[in-house]
Amino acid sequence: MPERVPKAYDLKIKQIDIDLMLFDLNLILSGVPEKIITHDKIIEFIEDNGTKRINFATSHSNALKKNGDETGGVINLPFRETIEPITKNLLKIELFPAKFGVWRRIKTDEEYAQFNEFINEYRDIVFLRDLLDLSLALSMNYEGEQRTFLGELEFQAKFNNSQEAEKELTEICKDWIKEIPFLKGANYICAMPSSNAEEGSLPRRIVANLKGFGFEDISNDVYWTSKTKRIKNAENPVQKLSILEESGLLISNNLNLKGKKVLLFDDLYMSGVSMQYVAMKLKEAGANRVYVL
Repeated sequence: MPERVPKAYDLKIKQIDIDLMLFDLNLILSGVPEKIITHDKIIEFIEDNGTKRINFATSHSNALKKNGDETGGVINLPFRETIEPITKNLLKIELFPAKFGVWRRIKTDEEYAQFNEFINEYRDIVFLRDLLDLSLALSMNYEGEQRTFLGELEFQAKFNNSQEAEKELTEICKDWIKEIPFLKGANYICAMPSSNAEEGSLPRRIVANLKGFGFEDISNDVYWTSKTKRIKNAENPVQKLSILEESGLLISNNLNLKGKKVLLFDDLYMSGVSMQYVAMKLKEAGANRVYVL
């Protein structure tokens, strides 16, 4: 029999597949390879005492240094996860392995100025090292004993039901999703799942108002069915995962996650264990990358 002539629809589908492959290749080349999350990896992460946060406003204010009277300088960081994909995307500059993390010798004053401008712009961002493909927070919650600007907004919106604070938080989140590479390219956004009693939680309200992006809100399709225990009361990593398993995370069968990118959203990043567990389940359901904001 003669071969069927491809129809326009078939060609369109093939083009979409090619575009997705190229996008994934760009992510890999930009330092965002697809990660695999397992129970064992989560336990290993919990027990890992290495540095898990980079924040230029506080703990890493001296990461970038000049070479005295010489040209350029040097930057030293404790890990490459999350931060390198962003610097590589924005600055087109790679970081290199060092004995304690990553570093780069900056050879020119122009390159030094690039890094310095990046640090100033991303001063409050918290780059996180965990099992997710890209994981960051927009600010620390406290600086010393004082709440940060975003920490105060979060407090007012969450505990004092301030509509003004919630609106400002939403606008700030919109601005950063536009600014930070990869986030606005997600297919779906999902507020960290909560019990049905918490459907009106602050993260869900903010996500519902993040308009103007190409992602779809799937918060209603991912939720706990019986979350009654808090993992902070667990005595060890295995018990933490056991509590999460008992909480019965449900992902709707109507949700097609195959090959998709999901942006998880929450109002506070603590140990990151629950987020990594949810990310693991999203990946088991087909998602190929899970980011966290």
